[in-house]
Amino acid sequence: MSTLREEVEALKKKLEERAGERDKVHSRSWTGRTQYNLTALHKFLFQFVLAVTRIYTHILRPVVRFLFKPVTWLWHLYRLLWDKAVYYEDKYQERQFSKTRAGIFLAVSAAFAWYLFIPLVVFLFHGVLYFTTVKHNEVVYLTNSQEILPHENEHSVQGCHALPCTDQNSIYFRIRASNFNEVWSILNGRGLFFPDYVAASVPVAVSHCKITSYGLRIKFLMRGFDIYPDLLQTECSPLIEQP
Repeated sequence: MSTLREEVEALKKKLEERAGERDKVHSRSWTGRTQYNLTALHKFLFQFVLAVTRIYTHILRPVVRFLFKPVTWLWHLYRLLWDKAVYYEDKYQERQFSKTRAGIFLAVSAAFAWYLFIPLVVFLFHGVLYFTTVKHNEVVYLTNSQEILPHENEHSVQGCHALPCTDQNSIYFRIRASNFNEVWSILNGRGLFFPDYVAASVPVAVSHCKITSYGLRIKFLMRGFDIYPDLLQTECSPLIEQP
């Protein structure tokens, strides 16, 4: 009886070894590799769709719902102003469309959007970004202040959070004039915001600095979309005095 059991166990073990060898041969074959790649692709696509669905459900859809109401209200207000300004009543008290009034209204709308509405939206965006990301009296090490866009008076400053500087703790800032930066500077008793003077306070040598800044410090946004944090105020002391 024991001999029969041993033979069964040996046969079972032998079959398992053969199955393992067949699996190895199959995994190394073109068919096996193709099946593995297709399975990995299917898994990736499933996880990708799941991630996109979650982002849409928990982030994009609530934001769109929040923004949809003011956009709808502004659109109805614009339509009301359009009806009041573009149409007129003739001597028979019938509403008539005026091409001249429509042209003037569109020109005024374009000027309003370009000089008032869009700057206001940008200002509000910077305000929200400031109050959610601002860092006061942050200690960093800065150097290499340089003007990169002379016509827009925009400067670049680079440095790091701690010495020695590495690719992991390095940081980039932009110093630029904007409506929000101007208002911030005035409200803080600093007068008008001059990017040149803020950039000039960063010496050529590596310096120990206390700064006020705001913005997103995400490398992907910097490289892919040229989105950098804004530097508002600096107080620097060079680590090595220059002769």
